[in-house]
Amino acid sequence: MIIRPQGNDSGLLPRSWATAEVDDDHLLRFGLDARARSGLHACFRRTDGEDAASRRGEALFTALTESDVHSAADNVALRQFIDVFAEMPEVDFSPEWLERLESRWRQLRQAGCSEDMPLRVVQAMVVHASRELLAGRSALSALEVEIVTALSAGGICIAESLTRAGRRESCAAVIDNLTAIGAGDVLLEGLSAALREAGGKDVGLLSVRLRMRSGTLTLGRDQRDVLMDAAVQRIGAAMRAEDVVVRTDLHSCAVILTNLQTHAQVQLAAAKVSQLLEQPLPVQGTNVRATFLVGAVWAPAHGESAEELIRCADISIEAADREDRSIVLFDDRMLAAARHEAMIEKEFVVAMENGQLQAHVQPQIDLASWRCIGGEVLLRWTDSAGNEVPAASIPEVALRVGAAAQLTRWLVFGACRVLNDLVKAGIDMQLSVNLMARDVMDPELPLLVEQAIKFWRVPPEKLVFELIESAVLEDPGVGAEVMTRLIELGVSTSIDDFGIGYSSILYLRRLPLDELKIDRAFVDVMFRSNEDREIVATLIRLAHGLGLHVVAEGVENEETMNLLCEMGCDRAQGYWISRAMPASALPEWFENWNRRHASAD
Repeated sequence: MIIRPQGNDSGLLPRSWATAEVDDDHLLRFGLDARARSGLHACFRRTDGEDAASRRGEALFTALTESDVHSAADNVALRQFIDVFAEMPEVDFSPEWLERLESRWRQLRQAGCSEDMPLRVVQAMVVHASRELLAGRSALSALEVEIVTALSAGGICIAESLTRAGRRESCAAVIDNLTAIGAGDVLLEGLSAALREAGGKDVGLLSVRLRMRSGTLTLGRDQRDVLMDAAVQRIGAAMRAEDVVVRTDLHSCAVILTNLQTHAQVQLAAAKVSQLLEQPLPVQGTNVRATFLVGAVWAPAHGESAEELIRCADISIEAADREDRSIVLFDDRMLAAARHEAMIEKEFVVAMENGQLQAHVQPQIDLASWRCIGGEVLLRWTDSAGNEVPAASIPEVALRVGAAAQLTRWLVFGACRVLNDLVKAGIDMQLSVNLMARDVMDPELPLLVEQAIKFWRVPPEKLVFELIESAVLEDPGVGAEVMTRLIELGVSTSIDDFGIGYSSILYLRRLPLDELKIDRAFVDVMFRSNEDREIVATLIRLAHGLGLHVVAEGVENEETMNLLCEMGCDRAQGYWISRAMPASALPEWFENWNRRHASAD
């Protein structure tokens, strides 16, 4: 049986929508603390005057209608929606304002407006605000960038909530021969009914999600909708008569498996669904090949209520996405890991607010002189249990809680602050800063870097920004543009962990780079065979041929240092030299190391 979501004739959303979806915790996830919200309010009152929201709404409406994204028949509803949305900087996300906005959005959707309109309004609002704040100048101040960032974050927060509310509203369904499921949450009620009628037998749940990659990203929303419908039809045709296929979202569906003799049938069904969806699906006259993820759970082993099973299915499908697997069967370790992740996410927001993140520095040695001439800034954070959170996972946590932009700002400004302290202490060295993948594609990154350099008054030539190889090479055009603008500021750029990603020398020739870092995976095995040594030597020669300096990571012993010297490598870092240390301890270590090796000379 296939259950299709249809429109809700009542047109009513839950009364608790505004307060349930946009409370203080939700706003904090987007970096909208009290300071950011008060700054937003004060700034826009200053720039736009007393009649701020009205004039802002008029400007946004003009911008959107001129871009021809909406038909004239919808203009009245669109203008009413925009006028309310434009009040956001002044109203501080009050429940009354959210209720009015939700009402206008419902009317606009009923008029046929596309689901992405709130995001279009946010985009137009950010453009309008940037122009107003610039007022003829060439660049925004640091404070103004924070204001625009807060505006964007607030708009995206509201847009996300509106979209979720609309999807909940459309979740009502017409269901043949299944009167136990009404117009509420179809999957929840259907699964609850199956559990009640199980009679002690296992009940299975498969969560199926379209993976947004490669060709799928080029499809429009309507095409993805058709694609998912085709997937649901194919699954429904292959399932047993007593199984229920539920379309749950634009990109997902679920399969309720009843009357099972053993949970092994759930595993077999998951494999069957995955195989079915490996074949192309028909979309508007053409066949489209897409990738789907399948998460599998069953009762009573993984939960005795519908809510527990749905939560476990969500966890298993997230694991499939993270581990790049097409099928994942749930186990208890996943739930423990998910709970730990939730705790870490909550603590991370607090850590950002309370300044608990720390900047440590791992020194880099010039292999020609064995002097310390640089260092890499590394994030350090200790959770409430006293455990050090792995540095590599901190950016992932920031992405999950919507704080990636704030973390990037903290890294850039933090590195400049450390460099400023070193300059004052008379320490002459470069500092390298790791950037996240999303930063490489952000055209606003050079502006942020410029503001940090000016704020801390540091020499730009002493900064090196390390960019992840795979992120840059995924879209070399955009990456090259951002890197070129960074170099124009006087800073240097480096490709981090080279050799474990795309490893394309042809792309490296096109990118404006100063440095290449060889991943420790190659350095660690140099003494295993002649071939392993030759790989590192070849990478060094290729980099030098492209005019790049070379830094080797993961130096664990003096023998490795000597071999890298023979190969002509420029710099090295690793535990044999020093582990990362608090920035405050670096000046003393720097003086001791250089004094010792000056004596050796």
